[in-house]
Amino acid sequence: MKKVDNGMLRIMYYLAVLFSFENFYNKKVDERKRDKALWNYMYGKNVGVSIGLAHHWFGYFYSCYPGFFSWLLLGIASRVYGDEVKGMVVLLIFSFPVALGYIHAYRAVFSKDRYLKYFKQFEKEDEQWRKKWKRITWAFCIGAIITMAIGFFCMAIITSV
Repeated sequence: MKKVDNGMLRIMYYLAVLFSFENFYNKKVDERKRDKALWNYMYGKNVGVSIGLAHHWFGYFYSCYPGFFSWLLLGIASRVYGDEVKGMVVLLIFSFPVALGYIHAYRAVFSKDRYLKYFKQFEKEDEQWRKKWKRITWAFCIGAIITMAIGFFCMAIITSV
């Protein structure tokens, strides 16, 4: 979020210079940087836009792993029952493994604000440790997408056989 915010501020700065209202822009940016309520709204550890996005993206990527089993179950149900598998049945078949997997992960990370412990640990560690966890996070996200795609292709194979 901070990188996006700084990128937008940089673009706005160039527009301010281009249209000759640089002093007005500098005044507004200074006010914004001093506004603690806005900072907490954007980057606060307990309730902020960044934490809300973290909840969203964590849920999306983590749900891809049990989504693999959802696709397999859907393929098996389609193979056994054919075109009779529709609507609510598809939703239930797909949602059940995802919900079971997600509940445990959500409790492990977000219940009782456990993620705040991780913030404290990240603040203590050095840059090399953070780079290692950035790589692990990227692998987790890419692995989730690959797992979901493999599940989809397995469903297609099971259905067509």
